[in-house]
Amino acid sequence: MSFNKIDRASGSSYTYDDLVQSMRTKGWQGDPVDVVKMKDGMLTSMDNTRIAAAREAGIDVQAKVRGYNDPLTPEIQQARGWQNYNTWGEAITGRINKQSGGFGTSNPQGATQPPRITGGKR
Repeated sequence: MSFNKIDRASGSSYTYDDLVQSMRTKGWQGDPVDVVKMKDGMLTSMDNTRIAAAREAGIDVQAKVRGYNDPLTPEIQQARGWQNYNTWGEAITGRINKQSGGFGTSNPQGATQPPRITGGKR
């Protein structure tokens, strides 16, 4: 996964390495990551990058566990462009199926391995 993002609050560009360093110095910032309890009982994250960065920074991950059939609020649907999904399970399944290289077929419940993240210092 290539990583170079724009901070929603400041509008500035940052890399994965920037995110790790920020977590080392400032701790967890922002909302908890959303994690969906899949039909098989396993947990699948909606935000692997922040989880990987937190682990690398040595800080605890903050997460909110959602049930597979928990409904999405209209606010979440709008903010994330998920108007076609009604539940957290539909949203995570849609995200899994949008991955390239047959990922969704091989990993219908999400990956069991940590993500590969590239995109270090600018």
